[in-house]
Amino acid sequence: MSIVDRLKKNMATALKLSNICLYRLTQALLWFSECMRIKEIARLMGVCEKTIINWLKTFMHKGVGWLIGQHYQGRGRKSKLTKDQKNKLVELIKKGPEDNGFHCGIWNTAMIAELIWLKFEVRYNLNYLSSLMKKLGFSYQKARFVTDRQEEEKSGSRYFCESLFWASQPKQAAKT
Repeated sequence: MSIVDRLKKNMATALKLSNICLYRLTQALLWFSECMRIKEIARLMGVCEKTIINWLKTFMHKGVGWLIGQHYQGRGRKSKLTKDQKNKLVELIKKGPEDNGFHCGIWNTAMIAELIWLKFEVRYNLNYLSSLMKKLGFSYQKARFVTDRQEEEKSGSRYFCESLFWASQPKQAAKT
């Protein structure tokens, strides 16, 4: 498959994904392959000549693979933890809180945030951790009011924990 054919395929992908940036890059490169002058391409694209030259240099240096990655660029904020760190975090959570130096037998959000800080020096908002844990395959259970009829009758007190408690096994393993 020739480079021009691959560029045309990328243009079709750009149209399918409604990716204007990829479409414009591909169109400029196709016009250049048809011997259109850089000045004319810049005028049609509404950018300066230097931008077209930069696109051409990058394309010549990185090839078609550079264009393929363009439709993934800029899709939200990058993760604070790498894939390897996330895998390590899953292993640490599966070991349980006591093996990681905590005195409680059940994970809660604050403890997981502390674990991430201690091991990876990354801070997460406690509210976001539930989303992160779900992405890693863990489920959680909200704590409820716990009443003991005898103690309630004696003291009138109720116990409540505001934390989210995390299962130490991913969802699929916890169901079996």
